[in-house]
Amino acid sequence: MGAGSFTTDNFTLFYSGGNQHERGVGILLDKETSKSVKGFWAVSDRVVLIKLHGKPFNISIIQGYAPTADYDEDAVTNFYENIDKAYKQCKSDDIIYVMGDFNAKVGDKRIGNTVGPFGLGNKNDRGDNLVTWCQSHNLVITNTWYKNHPRRLWTWRSPGDRTRNQIDYIMVSHRFRNSIISSKAFPGADCGSDHVPVICESRVKLKRLNQSKKNFKLQIHLLKEDTDIKQKYRIKVQNRFEALDETTKTEALWEQMKSSILASTVEVLPKIQMNKKKWMTDDTLILMEQRRLKKSNPLEYKSIDKEIRIKCSEAKEKWLNEQCLDIENKLSVNTKYAHRRIDEITGKSRCTSSGCIKSKSGTILMEKHDILNRWSEYIGELFDDNRAPKPNIKKNIEGPSIMKDEVRQAIKSMKTNKATGPDGISIEMIQCLDELGVDIMTKLINKIYDTGELPEDLTKSVFIALPKKPGATECELHRTINLMSHVTKILLKILMMRMKSKTRPEIAKEQYGFMPDKSTRNAIFILRMIIERSIEVKHDIYLCFLDYTKAFDKVKHDNLFQILEQLDIDGKDLRLIRNLYWNQKAAMKVNNDTSEYTNIKRGVRQGCVLSPDLFNIYSEMILRNLEDVDKE
Repeated sequence: MGAGSFTTDNFTLFYSGGNQHERGVGILLDKETSKSVKGFWAVSDRVVLIKLHGKPFNISIIQGYAPTADYDEDAVTNFYENIDKAYKQCKSDDIIYVMGDFNAKVGDKRIGNTVGPFGLGNKNDRGDNLVTWCQSHNLVITNTWYKNHPRRLWTWRSPGDRTRNQIDYIMVSHRFRNSIISSKAFPGADCGSDHVPVICESRVKLKRLNQSKKNFKLQIHLLKEDTDIKQKYRIKVQNRFEALDETTKTEALWEQMKSSILASTVEVLPKIQMNKKKWMTDDTLILMEQRRLKKSNPLEYKSIDKEIRIKCSEAKEKWLNEQCLDIENKLSVNTKYAHRRIDEITGKSRCTSSGCIKSKSGTILMEKHDILNRWSEYIGELFDDNRAPKPNIKKNIEGPSIMKDEVRQAIKSMKTNKATGPDGISIEMIQCLDELGVDIMTKLINKIYDTGELPEDLTKSVFIALPKKPGATECELHRTINLMSHVTKILLKILMMRMKSKTRPEIAKEQYGFMPDKSTRNAIFILRMIIERSIEVKHDIYLCFLDYTKAFDKVKHDNLFQILEQLDIDGKDLRLIRNLYWNQKAAMKVNNDTSEYTNIKRGVRQGCVLSPDLFNIYSEMILRNLEDVDKE
């Protein structure tokens, strides 16, 4: 289960729970309220915090689920420590609500300004803990301050309905207690639980935030599957391409080409529609209404409830079979759609982020701009280096023009169904243009190759952060995926094909990583055979393992360029690599927002076809220098 959020119909659920469906808490917001969310933090699988923009005061909601009587005091202490962590993130002028199942009885006696005289039953030890905690944080237990019928007080009943207790509460800051209109239990709610809802009515105003513009997705696969759409797209691109102004500026040429392709795509391709078919049938909903009316008759209620469970199981199985059939039909023609549907059905497509990030000092950051600034800071520090200014190229700036065959081969070899870079152009948009796409790319790439000027979009990358474990809050506990322009990939594929005859002979034959027709598995097998043979003949063997920490990210650009200058690489190729590495920038994308771009001053580019060869050359020179040291 983990932690995260997902949206269904008109509601968004922010949740946190154990991986085995134990414990778990959540906060469900309707469509309008979710637009006011400032931040979310899954503190643990028993505590979550959500912040809302309000007028004139912001609102903080803490949801908790205390351990039951089966747990020892250490578990209870840990629960209140996590509640404290959440509370410390609330500002003093926030309207603070703390709610949930606290498995505690506070009794029907007034206790200062914390517990009112209209509670239920007698206070127990867990109740003392809750009252003490509320007093220390100046909170009021709202559902003990309003005189209600006893059936509006109890919130839990034991199996067989032998005992009824008040153990679920909604607390509010004492400063804002007058904003509460009512707070009571609703035992008539048909929610299939031994608990009943506690509903608190309060006077608050929410402030609607400016929502980030969502990037709609197009059905790119139709460019390959639908002949008519492909033809319309080619005609529109060709018409726009023929109308382009002849320009000498690389950046201007790129912007014209990009706008031609993207505008044609939007005009021709339909958007992806997320049609979520409900498996709940009308017959089941009618039965649920009948069950609700039988709350006063336990036997009839149980009978209808059993029938509902059976019908739900049958309806869900039928729905799943339909989805599986749809996935099987799509696997042969559109694997990306099929895998996306699998993730949606299994729940793997849900966001598993904790919703916040820690600053360098360890403070929890929950607001969007703070999170983006922290990621920008982290990227800057991770790739920072005392890099020298852009070096001069000592060779003659020359090299043969890029041929159409090279461009055609590079486009054809590109993998499809990959996320796009900052420019939004996918390889499918170019591939389906056939020779027109080759002509467009050849013109642009030769312009770049001859001038050495890279359009800004082609030097930019966007990182996507994936948590290495559920609930990760440190930047270091995230795996970053780099998204770069597909046009950049085409250009670099051409460079790789030109350079590999000059770079790969320099790499030792013992190198098995990132080499064609070789595999590290083969190296491991050979090593194992050597070890086994050494054991048989009782011969000593010495092994040295070097662990490169973030090896790709630690490559120094100055040293790398010095190494490349020693090889027989054309001047124009060197100039492109230099300009790409000295001008590259990256930003972090969080949901639909992107941080400021930061200069990347060290490391080879993740996801770049040149990077394996560049890293191998870099490592090879390190090992050669070590051999020279040994000889001395």
